[in-house]
Amino acid sequence: MKRLGQLLEQEENGRGVAGSGPRAMTRVLRLFDCLARRRSGMTLSELSQAMGVPKSTFLASLRALAADGFLICEDNVYRLGPCAYRLAGNIIMAWSQPDIVRHYVKELAEATGESVGFAIADWDIGQAIFTDAVNSAQPVHYAMRAGIRAPLYASAAGRVLLAYAAPDQQHDYITRGHFRALTPSTRTTPDRLTESLDAIRRLGYCASFGEMLKDTAAIAVPVFDASDCVIGALIVAAPLNRLRAGFEPLLASIRHYGRLASGLPPGDPAEP
Repeated sequence: MKRLGQLLEQEENGRGVAGSGPRAMTRVLRLFDCLARRRSGMTLSELSQAMGVPKSTFLASLRALAADGFLICEDNVYRLGPCAYRLAGNIIMAWSQPDIVRHYVKELAEATGESVGFAIADWDIGQAIFTDAVNSAQPVHYAMRAGIRAPLYASAAGRVLLAYAAPDQQHDYITRGHFRALTPSTRTTPDRLTESLDAIRRLGYCASFGEMLKDTAAIAVPVFDASDCVIGALIVAAPLNRLRAGFEPLLASIRHYGRLASGLPPGDPAEP
């Protein structure tokens, strides 16, 4: 671990895995990420190309990481070593999904000034259940709290959870569901619901205007785990007219924090 710290310091000073500046030290971590996605390993040329780092300046850092057990090199192919897996194990033991999600729920609420929540699916009752919530400080706001429930078909968070559910789970819900109109805008037919789910997967978010409560609106995005499986939905909600007026900046904010909560690079257009 001491040698890894030295390498990260060298990265920051521009003497390690090529480059300088405040983001250079992340390249060692990007190296680990590249190799974690290729269990068979990668050659120096493949790593150089994947990370955009010249081979001549990359090789010294690879050798140092291999010497300390963070990498294994066999037949000029690099793979993660035992020290890298030990580091990953320590990170996993310290990891808390609720704490991480709660952090971004709070940050999104501060950034937007609107009510924000995080919901998971309860497939037994066909509803989205909010596990975290922060209410807006504005006098008129959407009231949200942990523990409230919303129908999967009628809520923005619920439809995101449906859109990214396993195909058989989604099919079972749609074919067995009874979709009651909660407002004149509620989607109540399988065809309209399926059309909405297709659009959510294509766009990466769900916007709902007056579908569950006629005077409110919401935007929801999926939050993924490391395997790109959805673990829940991040949602921002507000009075309908206010959300409609501020739709673009609210959408940009929730997409940004949804990516951060998923461990994805901000601004990266690629979706899981």
